[in-house]
Order: sequence, then C-alpha cells, then structure tokens
Amino acid sequence: MAFESSFMKRLVPNCSFKALSLGVAAWAALAAPAGAQQQEAQQGGQVGEIVVTAQFRTQRLQETPIAITAITSDQIEQRAFGASSDLGYAVPNASLRPAQGAFGNTMTAYIRGIGQNDFDFAFEPGVAIYVDDMYHPFTLGSQTQLMDVERVEVLRGPQGTLFGRGAIGGAIRYISKQPQGDDTGSINVTVGDYDRVDVRASYDIGISDTLAARISGAAATRAGYQDVIDFTCAFPSLSTGLPAFPVNRATGCKTGTQGGSDFYGARGMLRWQPDASLSMSFTADYQREDGEPKADTLVNVDPGSGFAFSGGPFGYPNPGYDARFLPPNPFVTYATYSDPRSGLSFEPKTEFESWSATARSDWEISSNLNAALILAYADITSSLVSDADASPVNLNLTAGVQTINYYTAELRFSGRLFDRTDWTVGGFYYDGESVNDQIVSIPFLSFLLDGVAFTNPSRPFVNAHNVHENQNKSVFVHTVTDLTEQLSLTAGLRYSEDEKLVQFDNTRVRNPSVAVQSEHTDWRVGLDYQLTPDLLVYGSAATGYRPGSYNPRPFQWTQVVAVDPEESTAYELGVKADWFDHRLRTNLAAFFTDWKTRIQERSGVECVVISSGPPAVYLDQRPPGTPGAVTDSLGNTCLTTVSRTNYTNAPGEIQGFEAEITWEPVTGLVISGAYGYTSWESPDIQGDPTVIKDLPRYVPEQNWAVSVSYTAEMSSGATLTPRVDVYGQTEICSQTVRTTSLFPDSSCTAPYELVNARLQWESPEETWSAAVGVTNLADEEYFLNKFDLTAFGQPYSEGQPGRPREWYVTLGRKF
Repeated sequence: MAFESSFMKRLVPNCSFKALSLGVAAWAALAAPAGAQQQEAQQGGQVGEIVVTAQFRTQRLQETPIAITAITSDQIEQRAFGASSDLGYAVPNASLRPAQGAFGNTMTAYIRGIGQNDFDFAFEPGVAIYVDDMYHPFTLGSQTQLMDVERVEVLRGPQGTLFGRGAIGGAIRYISKQPQGDDTGSINVTVGDYDRVDVRASYDIGISDTLAARISGAAATRAGYQDVIDFTCAFPSLSTGLPAFPVNRATGCKTGTQGGSDFYGARGMLRWQPDASLSMSFTADYQREDGEPKADTLVNVDPGSGFAFSGGPFGYPNPGYDARFLPPNPFVTYATYSDPRSGLSFEPKTEFESWSATARSDWEISSNLNAALILAYADITSSLVSDADASPVNLNLTAGVQTINYYTAELRFSGRLFDRTDWTVGGFYYDGESVNDQIVSIPFLSFLLDGVAFTNPSRPFVNAHNVHENQNKSVFVHTVTDLTEQLSLTAGLRYSEDEKLVQFDNTRVRNPSVAVQSEHTDWRVGLDYQLTPDLLVYGSAATGYRPGSYNPRPFQWTQVVAVDPEESTAYELGVKADWFDHRLRTNLAAFFTDWKTRIQERSGVECVVISSGPPAVYLDQRPPGTPGAVTDSLGNTCLTTVSRTNYTNAPGEIQGFEAEITWEPVTGLVISGAYGYTSWESPDIQGDPTVIKDLPRYVPEQNWAVSVSYTAEMSSGATLTPRVDVYGQTEICSQTVRTTSLFPDSSCTAPYELVNARLQWESPEETWSAAVGVTNLADEEYFLNKFDLTAFGQPYSEGQPGRPREWYVTLGRKF
C-alpha cells in the first residue's frame, strides 16, 4: 500500500487513488467512450472477444495483464484506415504519424511519450515493430500500407523482455491472415476524391489435406492534394530577378501536385501441416510505392535570420528570402526543387520498394514442450526528396537514397511446468547493413565553409555516404506462474548485446569508422488477480532499452559526439472488466515511467571551426561586445556561425492514465472510444528559460477517440450500419525551446478533431457489401507535423498539412 500511495501521488498530484478511480468511472458512465481494441462485431448484445499472442501464447485479451490495443481487420476497414500511421488515432497515448518530408517513408511512432522521429540509421526505433514476428529494425520503411492483416496488437509501455532493444516505449505487432485451405476469398474496390482507386483482393487455396496457400494483393492510387504553383507566374511583380519558367496558360500557373502516390503490393503464404503437432510456413512479401513529395508548406518566415540573405554572392534580388513566399493556405507551395544560381535540380519524386521472406516452423514436441523457429530476410530501398524552403530560391534542398538489408533468426521453446507455470525461453539474432546516400544543398553554409569566395556554387553542402553494419544478440526467458487459482506472477528477463560499426562520411566530417557498442539486461515482474471471471486487476514493473548512438549530422568535427543508450523503468496498474452480461467493457491503466536516460537533440549555432582537430580554432573569433558579433551556443563570440547539432542524455519522468471502453446498451448499437493522458517532467525542460512547452517532443498531452455505430437488420435479412468516428488530440511540438521571438509556436501543431462518417450495407449472406463514407467530414485544416528549422539558424519552419475532406465508395465481394 505504501508503494501504491507514493506512486499515485506522483501520477496525479493532489489526488488519491480512490478519487482517480471514481473520476474515471464517472467519466466512463457519462461519456461512454470505448476501446479501439475491442471487437465491434457483436453477437447477442455481448462485446466480442479478441485473442492475442502478446506473450507468445494464445490468450484472451481480457486475461492478458498488459495494456494492449488490438485492432481487427474489420475495424481497420470500418474506420477507413489505410496506412500504418492511421492506427494511432484509435490507440490511447499513442502518437503515430507520417514523418516530415525530408525523412522519407518513415512513421514517427511514440507510445506513452517514448519513441523516435528520425529516419537516420544512427537511431533505433523507440517502439518495436514486428510483422508476423519479423523485426523491423529502423523507423525508415515503417510507414506502410495495411494489407491483408488479421489484427494489429499495440502494446503500451516497455516490452524489452520479449520484444527487445527497440521496445522501450512499446511494441506494434502486425499479424497477417494465415492460410486455412478453405477456398475462400474476397475483393474490395474503392473509388473516391483525388482520383482515388484502391483494389484489394485475397484468396485462400486448399492444395491438399496438409498444404494450404493464401495469396493477397493490393493496388492503390491517389492524386496529390497540394498544388505546386510557379511563383514567378503567379506573382510577376514580386519576382524581379527570379528565373521564369514557361507555364502552360491553361494550368493557371500550376505545375504539379504533392501528396499523391501509386502503391502496389503482393503477398504469398504457404502453410504445410502434416499432423497436429507440426506446422511449417513460408511467406514472401513485395511492396512498391512511387509517389510525389509529401505535401509540405511554408509555415513561418523569420527575415531577421542570418540565412535570410539578399544580393551578395548568390545574386538573389532584394529583399531576398522573406514572407513573399508564404502561401495563402496549406494546400499551396512554391517549391521548385532547384537552385536557379547553380543549376542543381532534383526530380520531385519518391520511391519505396521492399521485399521480404519469412520461414517459420512450430513443433509440439510433447504435451508440455513446444518449439518455434522464425527465419526472416528483408531488402528495402527508399528514396526521398525535399525542398524545405518551399520557394524559387534555394536555401535547403535534400535528396537521398537509403538501402537496408538484414536478416533475423529467433528460436523459442515453451511449455508448462508442474501444471502451474507457463514458460518461454529463447534466443534472437539480427544482422544487417544499411546505407544512407544523401545530398543536402545549403548554399549559404557552403559559401561560409569555402572561405571568402563562393568558388563552386554547384557543390552541395553535404554529399554523404554512410555505411552501417548492425548486429544484435539476445537471450530471454518469460514465465507466468499460477500462485493460486486466481493469483498469477509474471516474470521475465532478457540480455542483449548490440554493435554498430559505421563508415561515416558526410563530406564535412570524415571518420574512417565509428563503433557504438551497448549491452543491457531488461526485466519484468508483475502480479495479476482474477477477482471474478470478468474482472482482472494487475500491477507490473518493467524496463526498456534503446542502444547508444551518435550525432549523424555534424556540421563540423566539434559536433561529432557519441550518445549513451536510453533506459527506462515503468510501473503500471490496470483493471480489465466486463459488466452487465458482457455488454460493457472497461479497460483502465495508470502508469509512471522513470526515463533514466533519454537521447535528446539540442540545436543552436556554433562559430565556424577552421582547425582540423582539437583544440578548436574558430574563424572570425571576437571578444564579447564586438559590433556584429554573435555569441554561439557554446559561449564563443564570432562573426561567422554555422548550425549546431548535438545530442545529449537527460532524465525525464512520464506519468499518465488511459481508458478504453466498449458499450452495447441495446443489440446493434455500439459506443466505443479511448482516452489517453500523458504528463511530463524533466529538469532540462523545467530548468531552461528558453522552453515554451512542458511537453515531450512529438507527443500530445491528450488524445481521444469516440465511435458510434448501429447495425439494423432489414426485412430482407440484409443489414445497414451507419457509423461516426471522432478522433482528437491536443497540440504536438517538434521543438520545445523558443527558437524565434517572432513565432514562438512555429514548432507546434494546433489541437484538432477529425470526424469520419460511413454507411455500410451488407447482403443477407454477407457475400456482398457496399459502403459510402467521408473522411475529415468537417474539412478541418490541420497539420500532421511541423519541422522548425529556425532552431538551426535557418529562417523558416515548414509543416505537413493533413488531407482535406474526401468521400469514397467501396464495393466488396466475399466468395
């Protein structure tokens, strides 16, 4: 009780645990929101059950003492989710969203305040991602289409004992539909706004009594929703000195769009089961997406920045880079992906291609001993392009190609001991190579670092070729012991060794190699008590770990720093309950996380170094008070500065609670939703006078989801189901420090709510279905993220607008 009292006082200041419980219960009774993890296809007025394998054994969701959101394939379709980041709308205390344009095909994934936003291979994810138990080791490539999945399990809180080094914030598990050999299939066709056409199909084949196959595929195309406007065509009076390009008068100065894509993918699965004790499967998966650059717009311009040049060696006209280039709305950009002075130009096109193969064997050696072997290989290539300044001049152009090749192997043994303990023992091995080839053109910095003359304007600031070799070895054990018929003890342990060898060369800083080595032991312990068959209470403590790293973007050798690993310890109390003959389900959890060390990015400016090694000798160094001199982030005073990147370790504390509730008051009417609250404390934030937000980066303080649907049976036996979904969140900031006096909130997206609506008809035999729906019904104008480059001394911040209101029609056939 002493631990509980102390824990809850830290969790909710000035509130007792009883008050918190009563408040949550009252909120549940009045608002009746619901858990996205619950099965919304009900029978007989009861909330349906979902089976999960989060602890490597089959369990009812309500009997698993972990905060889990399990989203089924039906829910994915009904909620109109198409991409992996869409899942975050329905998960409390999860922030899943596409990363900003310069980070390519990346999903920024945070759970309970912990995650990772950067695509660079220097950083591992903070949320572990598994596809059919195949580990995905980087954030790059994690923004994917949802294709033929049975369910998605989102585990909140550190899952280091079972899911390893990248699960410090949580884990996301995609589970595909498995071959059954029942000769069934389905096809769905969707058309909608922006020339949208989606086709998804699957077929399950029984080849023999012991051999089954499943083939699935998807193709999706959608035009861009942001217009690219030629600035000199649209505003000739403001374009003196800027290069003009011929534009067809019929286009109205529009040269293209951003945000469009063409996707296609296929998956083949083969499953052989000669008898009840042995099952072997093989899966091959291929995906490709060819797209335009992400929708990206200029949000703010600070003409007082040192980068806001005019005239000089660049030859740009006065007044240079200023507010002329701010668009009238987020769905317009003036990006050209070219530098008019040097002639450097990038094609506005992105590509993503991946293929993978997985082989799995499950063997029931005896009634109390099972073995599972999982072998996987993946090959991924991704290209990105970004015109960050979104203007006809070039302040920042980026283009790159990233390649990933890796394989994993996992061997697990499990069983039941003394008819009391379920146990799992295993080993995991990962080995891979990843290469980042990237060009970054920032002419102002190239000029400064070349000296007094701009001798080679076509030379990019960075032309990187960084090669990473990565390896992980780990062993783990996990047990669940029935102390009594109602009381169970969970215990787990995992030991990990990580090694990263890097051949680093960004043309500004060249090191022959960088070695980052880490080792860590994670543990979990928990108790759960089944008060009644429908009421489970549990408490747990668990650790998480993310390997050490280094600064991947040094502007000069003084910024090459290693970063220690991240470690956290999290405490959780939870209640899972079904009420009123399973018509009401309430899953509540409260947590406190001691983030002992976290990798924290610190930006700023630094005097230009002219020495090749220590001690640092700065260009144009001056005594304090010299007219025109600038004091940099290290306290040096000089006339010439460069952006400074740096990564440090800092502690933090996260606390919060979440609720998921499903209620079917009458047969056919389902009210469901989720709510998450995250509170944050950190000495480096609370003690920094430049801080404007007491929030962790990329994490909202609150998020919520409410859904209402009613299935009515027609006289013909067909059903008609109207549905409304509301998703909301508070603001999210990419920077928490004040970077410009003009626009103190240029790093933060405003709070928003999205409303989706859908009406679905299904035939009596459930063979035909048709649906019409609208996403973002209120046509809410919002940003998925903002990227504030004023933190690096550049004069602007950019933002990725979310999609506007769109309608769609879906026709489905099952056979």
